[in-house]
Amino acid sequence: MMLFNRDRDRPWKLTLATALFLVVAIYIKAQNAYVDFLDSSIVDVIQKNQPGWKTLLYRGVTSLAEPKLDIIWVLILAFLLWGFKFKIPALWCLATLAGGDVIASLVKNLVKRARPTGHLAIDNGYSFPSGHVFGTFLLVAMIWVILVPMIMASWKAWLVRILLIVWMVLVMVSRVYLNAHFPTDTIGAVLLAYLWLQIAEGLYIRLAPMMQSWPLLKKSEI
Repeated sequence: MMLFNRDRDRPWKLTLATALFLVVAIYIKAQNAYVDFLDSSIVDVIQKNQPGWKTLLYRGVTSLAEPKLDIIWVLILAFLLWGFKFKIPALWCLATLAGGDVIASLVKNLVKRARPTGHLAIDNGYSFPSGHVFGTFLLVAMIWVILVPMIMASWKAWLVRILLIVWMVLVMVSRVYLNAHFPTDTIGAVLLAYLWLQIAEGLYIRLAPMMQSWPLLKKSEI
């Protein structure tokens, strides 16, 4: 049984995610007033109260979601998958993160959105899309589609899914709370990561059976 089944709705999912992402990106590039209003409204809510414990929490969250750490997390995941004979899925995880990082970097340099005023010096580079959110979404998605289905007890599987969703939301909120990104940077990152995931899954379905014939991957599960 293949890791990803053919999804008749994938073209629609990809089309919708692409359309929504392009709308967000174009509006941001054009410095649209509606985007500014949406961002400022959400920022006011998230940054309204800033007690010390909350700042400490979000700094911890954003540190664990560093793009450089995403590479380590995915390497660990790929190592474990490879050890349990899921060699092709392991390579897919590595390629998905690497390809996604290239795409996110290209988008950053095309849109060239400046960071919010008063951002920390460590948060350099362009603002859209959020690299933290983009990488976290891909990592969460890998766990969701590969590891969660392996959990036998349904309640445990749902518990893991809930924790993954909570973590994703915490990362998104932390980037806005710490003034590293605008809210639409995080929304755009989720949309871009989702559409790239749809492409990556489609490529897996096409290429995985062929890769099973390669000498190193003959005994790999797909």
